[in-house]
Amino acid sequence: MSMTQTAFLKKADIPTNGQIQNTIQKLGYDFKILSGLEKQIDQDGLECSINGHQTYFETYVDLADNVIADHEADWIKPDINQDTAISFVWGADFAAGACIGLISLALIDHSNALIYYMDDQMKYSRKMLLTDTPQFLAELQKQSNRNENHQEPVKPKPTNTQTKNKFLDRLKNIFK
Repeated sequence: MSMTQTAFLKKADIPTNGQIQNTIQKLGYDFKILSGLEKQIDQDGLECSINGHQTYFETYVDLADNVIADHEADWIKPDINQDTAISFVWGADFAAGACIGLISLALIDHSNALIYYMDDQMKYSRKMLLTDTPQFLAELQKQSNRNENHQEPVKPKPTNTQTKNKFLDRLKNIFK
């Protein structure tokens, strides 16, 4: 199953990949776009790394109206006065999820982009993206710890089980 997150923005305001990378690094993340720093996001997809984990996801650039029509997303129309949509498509990959969230943040900061998670008809605010990213990174870390150790999973302390479970349930729903 793949997921689609879309940024609506004005074509004239689209930053270069290098500007996106700098914005995210200034937020304190170990983030890199691995090629094409001088160009803007296009149909070639993006190869990125977050905290040393490399990932790749598809990117599509289209007219905003086409994307709204394709997704039968009339619920978005009242918000949109942007002419361009950049769609990010990825599978069950925490690194990709974290990178797309951070790129979306950079697009909000640079271009006043509006960010939508199309599959759930959800609009993302800057604050929501800032909140979700550390959780994606925590899951990514757990995944790589499991892969390195092949040991029994550490039981979480009972005090934070409830909040963990809520987020994990959300992630499991996303990654079905």
